[in-house]
Amino acid sequence: MPNITSTALNKIAKEKSKLLAEFFEMEPIHVTVKDPRTKKVKPHAQGEHLLYLWDKIYGNDPVMKSVIVDTVVGPSTPDMDYYDDMEKGNPAMPYQQIRALIGDGGKWKWPEIYKNLDLLPRRGPAWRHIDDPSNLGKIENPNPDITPLKCLVVGGGPVGIRLAIELALGGHRVVLWEKRREIIDEATGLFKAVGFTNRVNRPHINNFCRNDLDRLNGRNFMTAKMCYPVFTNAHTSSIGIDEAQMLLMKTALLIGVDFRLGVGYDGAEIDVDETTSRPSWMVDYSCDEMAQQRYGMEAKGVERFDAHFGCDGGRSRVRSAQVEWLGEPKTRLYKKMFGIVSNLRKVSKKKLKELGYSDGLEPEDRAGQTTGVFFYKASYHNYFICHPSADEMEKNNIPWRGIFAFDKAGGEKNQEKSDMKANLKRFMTNKAKELNIPIDETLENDGFVAAPNDVMGFDFSEFYNCEKNAACFVPPLNWNVETDGEWEIHCPLVALCGDAVADPNWLLGVGLRRGWTSAMDACFFADNIYNNKTFNGKPPDLENPITEPIEWEEHLDNIMNLMQKVGNASREGKLSEEMDTGMLATKGPVVQQIRKKLKSNKVEAPVPPYQIPVSPFFRYKEFQLVVNKSYSGKNVNVNEHPWTTREIAIWEHNNKYVERGDAIKRKVTRPTAAMLTWPKRFECSAFWGMMKLLAVDGKSAPGVGAVPGAKAAGKAAPAPPAPAPAPIVKPKIDTTEVSTRASIKKNRLRESLVEAAMSGPHDTPTSGRNAGINNLLGKFQQPSARQLAQQEANKKPTVGKLNMADQAAPLPIRFRNTKAPDSAPAAPFSPNDMQAIKRLSTQLAENKPFAAPSIGGAVDSGLMSELNVTRLNAEQDVLKARLQFAKAEVAKVQAERAAADAKLAYAQAEMQAAQSLLAAYKDMADMMSGN
Repeated sequence: MPNITSTALNKIAKEKSKLLAEFFEMEPIHVTVKDPRTKKVKPHAQGEHLLYLWDKIYGNDPVMKSVIVDTVVGPSTPDMDYYDDMEKGNPAMPYQQIRALIGDGGKWKWPEIYKNLDLLPRRGPAWRHIDDPSNLGKIENPNPDITPLKCLVVGGGPVGIRLAIELALGGHRVVLWEKRREIIDEATGLFKAVGFTNRVNRPHINNFCRNDLDRLNGRNFMTAKMCYPVFTNAHTSSIGIDEAQMLLMKTALLIGVDFRLGVGYDGAEIDVDETTSRPSWMVDYSCDEMAQQRYGMEAKGVERFDAHFGCDGGRSRVRSAQVEWLGEPKTRLYKKMFGIVSNLRKVSKKKLKELGYSDGLEPEDRAGQTTGVFFYKASYHNYFICHPSADEMEKNNIPWRGIFAFDKAGGEKNQEKSDMKANLKRFMTNKAKELNIPIDETLENDGFVAAPNDVMGFDFSEFYNCEKNAACFVPPLNWNVETDGEWEIHCPLVALCGDAVADPNWLLGVGLRRGWTSAMDACFFADNIYNNKTFNGKPPDLENPITEPIEWEEHLDNIMNLMQKVGNASREGKLSEEMDTGMLATKGPVVQQIRKKLKSNKVEAPVPPYQIPVSPFFRYKEFQLVVNKSYSGKNVNVNEHPWTTREIAIWEHNNKYVERGDAIKRKVTRPTAAMLTWPKRFECSAFWGMMKLLAVDGKSAPGVGAVPGAKAAGKAAPAPPAPAPAPIVKPKIDTTEVSTRASIKKNRLRESLVEAAMSGPHDTPTSGRNAGINNLLGKFQQPSARQLAQQEANKKPTVGKLNMADQAAPLPIRFRNTKAPDSAPAAPFSPNDMQAIKRLSTQLAENKPFAAPSIGGAVDSGLMSELNVTRLNAEQDVLKARLQFAKAEVAKVQAERAAADAKLAYAQAEMQAAQSLLAAYKDMADMMSGN
């Protein structure tokens, strides 16, 4: 397999980086806005433009889709997801492929975007492995028994996109259909068709919803102006529907949701497999010409899905098509109520001063649940709604009927609707002046934004409500018709979410709240339809754990009963205390466990924001007591909450991540765009969970060998070659380890040589396993010529080798520079002998020629014979002394460490006392200066 060059990679990275920067920064623009940097008018942008841009980056680029990255369980599989093969499938999410190829793109903000995507909790097969960057080696799989499904989400509103994101994080294959495509006539600038992100109304968002949007890169995907009313102004948090959609779309596309624009849902019928009796949905669709070309679909066709979800609003096609399973929605009369929604253009500071705002600033937001008046400041317009009384309706000739109209390009003008809209605009203009809400009638469209968002009316006198929002009845996966018989009732999963379930009540601001909870409920059902191993329809109970699979009939009863319970809880808003407030309870198990675990670190324990979980048992009030029981009392110390484990792991890893990032900033100078080479894209930033690039377009990355499964874009994978013998992999040893081991070997060899030289001449073998060492030892063991002459002159016999029965087993003698303890026995050698031995050891260490006479003159044959007889006892005493000395050294080190810890604690206490005293002096000075 050839390797792609760094130059070729950098060329691709430069092109994609430019597009990705535009993708991250794109925001919905429906009025004239100038870029603060270039001072040029920003182009009109909506969800369609974001999708077209994504196609250039990834969606329509086979080269990007072919990228293979190195995951903790092996190379990723671009052409195989978990739905294809749960065991062999190992797909990387698009952002992981993009990051491995582009790096930080020369942007400091991108690693933070990648980090937030890495931290999105995975479940089922998408969890991959505990050592995956998302799990940090500590976060267990919340639900290991998920069976991946092919899921269809109908509707590209905020709720539908949020559901698609959560399904993808569970390992499901997710396709989203959205029919509405914006089409503008170039000649007139009028709409031919309104798109799915053309609504700019601003619903209220709860704290948990705001936290969730923040987790999904809300602050990174929205400009500072758009962030203010969402994340900064907590008193009246609101978000534009179009803003929420585009924010969520970016995350959905980056994690692999297949978003198909221009495809409409026409109905669905059930098809049953003849062998397994497993049912699936055969969904009818119709799509426009652009969708046919982009997705290779017919104008009308059918596609198979395991589950489908209706997130298509109040006029839900899914709800009307599945009446057999979901029933007819019930309607009920409410008190006479009419809502008028308007979106006003921003007023200049000069005009604001003329209107009586002396500081030139807009008034504060109003959330009038009691007065019926709402005023939310947005980034490029202001949102103003009110509920006129019946008398005001009659006085101003406002009919009790919905009013939503705009002039279509090339279409006939509906004069009646135009007159009704003009009447609504007059009423809202007068109402704004009455309530002191800024409006400038000299601006385009009398101070309102362009149609159709300028003004519209809704009749809330009648509400609809679906008492059943989900249905499912399927056989187990191992069902076989031949052996088990026919399965009687077949209903693959179908569920409704958001406004498809119940009419939104703007006065209560429950639209997004109910949408988010119903989306999580639907996702939980998809995760557990085939899970009878760890799901029993009840909250997790420490005292009654699930020890064996649930009977299938009981499992289906549990699913259907839970569908009814959580459906009612979602519609009625019966949320748990933490879910309702959007904050973890200060005395709750998670905060208490975090504080206890971090207390030993001597740091102030952080209180993480509440994040909405998939499991309904942690979201609804009905299950709160049972869940808390498993984490309260004595259980709080023995049963760690999964959120505690997660937050501690993130906190610990984040400290290292920040430290690594600071170190890189100090050492590495970020090059200019022209000088940014491919390797530099990964050297200038710290990445939370980088996955190494292995191959792209069938070519291995620089420095990478052949990658299994890699193929060129648009080509079939080559036939696998004949199996070759496994390559010999040389073990990788750290250089420090090599140096340490070499030093140990060298010392041992030197000591063996000293011992052998002291033992007298031995037989010298010339072959065998250690022949080389033995020959070297024999060189020193043979008497020198001078020794032989001296022995002949003195007529003394050559010292021979003792019989094995009389010779003690030789033990190595190690010389230490450290002084021996007082309890060590006296050495068996005389001072002259010790000097001679040390001199010999030094000579051997320095590779000097061996001076045999120095030993021969110092140690006579009688002493050597005595040594061989008494050596064993002497060495045993020496080893005992060394052991005692080592124990003393250990005790000394432990005492020093305890003293150091005490000094550190004292210094920290001194520092905190000084800080507190300094703060007190500052407060006193401030009070005195104030007086």
